[in-house]
Amino acid sequence: MSSYDSSAGLSSPALPPLPEAAPRVDTGKRKGRLKTLTAAAGLIQLARIILGAVLGLLFILTWIGTGPAVVDAGSPSDWNSELAAASVKNEVNNGETKGAPQQSVVNGWYANDLAAITASQNTYLAASSARNGTLLMLLGLGVAGELILRGLDRARQLGTTSYEERI
Repeated sequence: MSSYDSSAGLSSPALPPLPEAAPRVDTGKRKGRLKTLTAAAGLIQLARIILGAVLGLLFILTWIGTGPAVVDAGSPSDWNSELAAASVKNEVNNGETKGAPQQSVVNGWYANDLAAITASQNTYLAASSARNGTLLMLLGLGVAGELILRGLDRARQLGTTSYEERI
């Protein structure tokens, strides 16, 4: 009594016929995911999703890959301490000079220290400007892509008539 024997002569009851409005089971080949998504959302909406994903990825890569930290330009907090160190070094060296020739050498050392800090600042600004320019270009591509997609959607809504027929 612990097992079920299907050969005991019991037959399953007959199923009622399916009504005509019942959904049919598709036993054929399934549509691809892209075709299913295109049919559900529409081709223009799918293009918007792809454009947004690609631009989002490019924004992230641009932000990470072109920042001043990647270029090793230093940071504004480093410049303050470097300027203070150069000033202290200059005062110490000026205290040990005896005459104009030594003073001009010490001034040259100080100018070299300041030039290194200025170069670091210029590199930082150049990297920031390059990143800002690239991000602005990507933003422009996004706006242009959206305008193109809106134009295509509008043309699709107007129908497939040619331009001459609409005039």
